[in-house]
Amino acid sequence: MKKIMTMGLALLFTLSFGLTTSVAASPCQGLSQGECKSNDICVWVDGKKVKSYCRAKPGHGDDAGGKKKTRKEKKSKKDKVEESTPSDDSAADTKVDKKDKKKKKKDKKDKKDKKDKKDKKKKKSKKDKED
Repeated sequence: MKKIMTMGLALLFTLSFGLTTSVAASPCQGLSQGECKSNDICVWVDGKKVKSYCRAKPGHGDDAGGKKKTRKEKKSKKDKVEESTPSDDSAADTKVDKKDKKKKKKDKKDKKDKKDKKDKKKKKSKKDKED
């Protein structure tokens, strides 16, 4: 019984490994630099520490029609700086919104402090009148 169970698990492992490698194949895998650049869904990666290669753009990795990956790519410092420049309306709007929120919060706090001082003054004047 143990032999059959072990053989079954080995077969299952082998099949699952074979299926995952065939699904992970990219339509851009193995293309030359010229072929890669001419294909709209591929991008050429210049390797510094590894050999240069062609890869699929995000969302085009598997040609089996699988689910799109939603992992965010890390942005370089240059991309982050460009994103925050005033020429980018969405980034500028975000900064303005943050400043507005901070200002409103500060105004609200100032108003509350002013009211508290006024209340303290009233209480003090009432106490003085009673004495």
